[in-house]
Parts: sequence; structure tokens; C-alpha cells
Amino acid sequence: MLRLKQIIRSNRQWVWVVSGAVSMLFVLAPILLVLVEYHLGRHRLPLKEVVLNFYNNSLSIDLVSGLIMMAFLSTGGALGYLLFRSKIAATHDKTNDKIEDLLVKGECATIEFKSSFRWDYRLLKTSKEIELASLKTIAAFMNSEGGTLLIGVADDTTILGLDKDYQSLKKGDRDGFEQYIMQSISLYLGTENCKNLKVSFVLTNNNDVCMIQVNSTGTPVFLKHQQHTHFYIRTGNGTRELDIQDALKYIKG
Repeated sequence: MLRLKQIIRSNRQWVWVVSGAVSMLFVLAPILLVLVEYHLGRHRLPLKEVVLNFYNNSLSIDLVSGLIMMAFLSTGGALGYLLFRSKIAATHDKTNDKIEDLLVKGECATIEFKSSFRWDYRLLKTSKEIELASLKTIAAFMNSEGGTLLIGVADDTTILGLDKDYQSLKKGDRDGFEQYIMQSISLYLGTENCKNLKVSFVLTNNNDVCMIQVNSTGTPVFLKHQQHTHFYIRTGNGTRELDIQDALKYIKG
């Protein structure tokens, strides 16, 4: 299921185009053509009979019918693409506004900034510790009141972008980055927790920033690493690990 969702995300543009084409051909086109035929026939036949005749005749396709079908398919695909671009633009504006608000608020119990997901700017290489730091924050948000993690933003709100992370991946773009994040969450926090977050991107100061909105799960989420299990929560603007005794008390409420 996770793999299917990733494939759909990676091909969202074509999903909209195909959906538009299919909707136009099998829904809007029949309605329009039936109404036109009913009107041109000056209502001599009942509408129900016109509909039946249309579908009976649609089984035999000649050159003209084929051209009409292609026209509807093309129109539907174009409309689907335009709707997709419109949706992307609207989502981009909302996400950009939200990121600006988060940058103004700064880090707190429900907001965290990370310079990268896996690139260590100090050592100038990828680092598993850097990756685990983001995963700990995500787990802590799930075990607390939820929150938002911005990746590509320094602690002082400087926009660093995701280029270093992109360069470290086989598929160095937004889709590849999102897939890597979801795979990491599935590996360390459990596949069932992938549904508890939403990943989006926005171009800020010519740099990509990743926004991960994390929901509180209501059930304990553990980070599993090197045969050890860890439990994290948010305290103030930081992430804190609880030992077994404190974790049990926290879970019981």
C-alpha cells in the first residue's frame, strides 16, 4: 500500500490528466452528445430512448466517431492538467504562508527546524546520527501533541535548502526525498505510522524546504535502532528520551 501511494505521488500529474480524459469521455461526453441529439431531434423521441440509442450506436466506431472521441479525450486531459496546475499553485501558496508563520514563531513544543535530513554540514558527509535526530523529533511529536518539522532550515531560521540531501540520494528530487523519509519512518518507527504525517515542499528564497506535519497518535510510538527501543516526547522546544519507568508512567497518563 505504501509503495502504491509513493507511485501515485510520483505520477500525480498523469493521474490528473488520465482522470480528466476518462471523465470527459465516459461522463461528460455522453451527457453532452445525448442532449445535443435530443435537441436536434426536436424531442420526437423520449429522452430514455435517445440515451439507449446512443449507447447502442457507441459500440460501432467510425472515423467521425473516433475523431470525436479523440477530441473529448484531449479536452479532458487538458482540463485535468490545468486543474492539477491550479491545485499545485494553491497548495504552494498555502504552504509558503504556513512556513513563513512557522519561521516567525520559531522553535517550540510543536515546531522544530533541521538543517538537513541526512547531510552533516560540519563533517561534510551523510550521517546516520543526523537522520536519527529528525526521526527522534517525529517520534516525539507523535507521542506528544503533534507538530511540524521543517527540514532545510537552520536553528536561526536561515534557509539552507535540500540540495545536499538531494545530492546524497539516488533519486535527487522532491519525490526521491519524500520516498526516503517515508522509508526511514517505516524502518525505524513502523510502517503503520507513515499515515500519521504529511510531507510537503515549498520553494523559499530559491531553496526547497520540506515541511513534515506530524499528528499525535494517541498510542505510544517507539524508535527502534540497533536492537534497542527508545521512547521520545517533546518538552519545551526540545526532544527528550524517557527511560522505561518514566515512559510507562507517561503512557499511562
